[in-house]
Amino acid sequence: MTEFEPGDTIRLNGTAAEVIKTYAVGDLDYLRAYVEDAGVKTVCLDDVEIEPKGDQLGELEPATADQLHPDHEAVSAEWFDLRSQALKLQIAHEQGQLLSISNSLVRLEPYQLAAVNWVMQKLRQRALVADDVGLGKTIEAGLILKELTARNRADRVLFVVPAHLQKKWLRDMDRFFHIDLTPADRQWVEGERRRLGEAANIWDQDHQQMVTSQAFLRQDEFQPALEEAFWDVVVVDEAHKAAKRGESPSKTSKMVERVAGNSDSLLLLSATPHDGKGEAFRSLVEYIDPFLVAEDQDLSTGAVDRVMIRRGKQTLYDDDGERIFPDREVDTVPVEMTHEERQFYRAVTDYVQNVYNRSETLNEPAVGFAMALMQKRLVSSIGAIQATLSRRLGDLVDEQSTATSLSDEASAYLDGEDLDEADKQQAEAELSALTVTESDAQLEEEIETLRDLVSLAEGISVDSKAQKVRRYIKQLLEEQPDEKLLLFTEYRDTLDYLLDLVKDEPWADEILVIHGDVDKEERARIEAEFNHGQSRLLFTTDAASEGIDLQHSCHIMVNYELPWNPNRLEQRIGRLHRYGQDKEVTVWNFTFEETREGEIFEMLQNKVEKIRGKLGNTADVLGMLDDIDVDSLIMESIQNEEPASATTEELEELIDERQRTLQEWYERSLIDTSTFDQESREKIQEVMDESEDVYGTEADIHEFVESGVEALGGAVENAGSNLYRAQLPRSLQQGTDEEYGPFTFSREFAMNHDGIDYVSPDDELVQRLMQQVLDSEHGAVGLKLLPFVDEPGIAYNYRVTFEDGTGEVIREDTIPVYVDSHHRDPRQRLGQRIVRGDSIKGSPDAERVRSLIQSQEQLREAADRYISQRVASLREELHERRREETQQELDDLAEYAEAERQRIEDFIEDYERKAEAGSNMDIAIRGQQERLDKLEQRIADRRTELKRKAQVISLAPEVENLCFVLPV
Repeated sequence: MTEFEPGDTIRLNGTAAEVIKTYAVGDLDYLRAYVEDAGVKTVCLDDVEIEPKGDQLGELEPATADQLHPDHEAVSAEWFDLRSQALKLQIAHEQGQLLSISNSLVRLEPYQLAAVNWVMQKLRQRALVADDVGLGKTIEAGLILKELTARNRADRVLFVVPAHLQKKWLRDMDRFFHIDLTPADRQWVEGERRRLGEAANIWDQDHQQMVTSQAFLRQDEFQPALEEAFWDVVVVDEAHKAAKRGESPSKTSKMVERVAGNSDSLLLLSATPHDGKGEAFRSLVEYIDPFLVAEDQDLSTGAVDRVMIRRGKQTLYDDDGERIFPDREVDTVPVEMTHEERQFYRAVTDYVQNVYNRSETLNEPAVGFAMALMQKRLVSSIGAIQATLSRRLGDLVDEQSTATSLSDEASAYLDGEDLDEADKQQAEAELSALTVTESDAQLEEEIETLRDLVSLAEGISVDSKAQKVRRYIKQLLEEQPDEKLLLFTEYRDTLDYLLDLVKDEPWADEILVIHGDVDKEERARIEAEFNHGQSRLLFTTDAASEGIDLQHSCHIMVNYELPWNPNRLEQRIGRLHRYGQDKEVTVWNFTFEETREGEIFEMLQNKVEKIRGKLGNTADVLGMLDDIDVDSLIMESIQNEEPASATTEELEELIDERQRTLQEWYERSLIDTSTFDQESREKIQEVMDESEDVYGTEADIHEFVESGVEALGGAVENAGSNLYRAQLPRSLQQGTDEEYGPFTFSREFAMNHDGIDYVSPDDELVQRLMQQVLDSEHGAVGLKLLPFVDEPGIAYNYRVTFEDGTGEVIREDTIPVYVDSHHRDPRQRLGQRIVRGDSIKGSPDAERVRSLIQSQEQLREAADRYISQRVASLREELHERRREETQQELDDLAEYAEAERQRIEDFIEDYERKAEAGSNMDIAIRGQQERLDKLEQRIADRRTELKRKAQVISLAPEVENLCFVLPV
């Protein structure tokens, strides 16, 4: 049997391994070893190839000292530096810094990085990110995901978002972070079931990074599988839509609670986490940490602060103490109807009322919904309502439409699901065609009414609102020719109507247009043209209310009509009133006077702005309105022929009640926003500077890639300012492409130029190069001639690693220790300078090199003594920090357990008293006892987990490479 000692390093079939033991079974010899990336294996020696792993240090003999110099293959200073840099890159993410700063193609704001840092410093990455509209919660989520990915904690990822935002998440994660999400839709489900079989849990797979809609994932068929699945990271956008309200939680809230509980890291994103009632917000806190507050306890400021980060636009300041976001002014422009328009408005409203009441009587809610759509279009434009009436007339005449089965899109829209614009248009067209009648005569009567209404619409060539908007635009461009204007309308019909109206204006060729049929490439081109080109006007539907940024070029907005959902209005304003805007944003809302809708929405808008001025946070006001069904209130007032003032009064009372609750929560600081000022900026700047020190600057990455590629036989060439191309060695090639590029090491350059690969610390090329350098036998020993060293010595580059009791790496670092041959005095700071220093070329004194080789055992002992002291010191620091972090959670857990235990025991005592009085309470008592047993088990499991988290375990320090150092 070949002799191997336990601990020997070998290469087993070309893979690094460490010998555990050898033994024989009869006539066969076996080797048991720990194989890198494969774990423990026991193999027959006859069946494998084994070679000793090269030991550069062991191969150095005193007799060879006169042959050694910094360029010698055995002690190459270049390879030592490459290996040191590769090691630094490999473990950078374990040092608590922000790797995502340099790895993302998005302009990062300090307050966003502060949010990411706050989440990453938590014991568990579970948080409610409740920043205001326009502050970049999507960016913060992407950055946190990048941080978790770098720490190998994001293999299974699930984004749960509103349906109409799926494409935006797909686009933004790919565009800014190179994260390729898979849409989990019906097509994906059916494909995975065919691939894996019907019995497989398609949601419980490794290497899955998916995005799906709340509506899709809440379907009953998926719930058993979701109960058994687990994710490393779950991100829930618009999380307030999944909050619990009332006695019976919705399917969406049950689903989100399920996936939240089955995840390691959890991000809930919501600008409107509070609806003015409280229970919904509490449920979001419980999704983050179900052990934080017992059921009969009130939320405390401390508890909320531990799970939520929240900044409002009004609390962000620059270095000069000035608010980052300017003020905004929202005003209503009343439009007086002509006599013909008033007649037409009343005639359509009468028709809507008639059909709506019929749908209520015959229990056909889809038809009632269609009438609400018609009423909305009535106050949008004459173009929109005329087109709607004409289409409905055609559908009734040609198809005799009745309310029967609906498409999935129409059903989802009817259930209140947010759809993207294309699906929304399809659903509205389908719903608008529906009617319900009790007889053919009634249907004929409706058709005749529609003919009359279409005729009335045709008699109004241009509505008064369109005329007023046209005059406003003309006046603006004449008086302020350098200004730009953004105009929103809810409907494509209104957009087409308005474009036709102004087609002969001298500024018509300056109008850019975005709607649901404009693809993402054309939308990006239009956005760029409006921001940087000569075009002064952008007319758009709500397709542009999310996902485009216009704050650098425009501060004036026109809302052609007010959307019935106040949140949608805020999203529109958010295109301009966001970070980077340096002028006061002016918003003009055009509304018809003497209409029910105009009066109600003017009140709503005034109320929103008034409360916003008082509370300082628009999002909170919108949160109060989120579950108020304004559509139903308006339709009820039409149905009952109530005056608009009655509906307005009812709505105002409801808002006032919720405002009082919200005000009380503010006074208790439960949902207050934190201030981001100069001190906050300085703190996050320190983290950013430390992060750059850890994994290197752009120049460091440039040097590593260029040196590494050339060391492996390739070449990197300059291809222009900040541009490079590379001839890659075969070992670094992917597929058959030998040439790589054009690429850049400049993040700023990559953000400003399309089609350029950005080589960042976690780029695939850097990662492959890093791994090859570390797998190589070169660079384990170096030799440097340095002018700042007074005595010969050896620098040992130690890898130091700490884990907690769950096996998660808490910290991993490299600590270079230099020991001089004369005093044998270990020094870390000088060791760092040596590792980073560039060697001078030349031949060292052979006798000094020989002396170092002969005394290396004694120098290593001195370095080991020093590193043991550093490890003990670091372990104590980490233990103290972990103890503080886990003690807070243990205290919360104890308080929660005591309160819940007492609550259940009170139930049991009450039932026992009733049993003594003669009632049969056996089932009730057993049920409560089972609840108590489950509670005790949950508490015990959580306590065990926290105690393991509190452990700090030092792994044995390892010398990754060492360098002989001689003074010049």
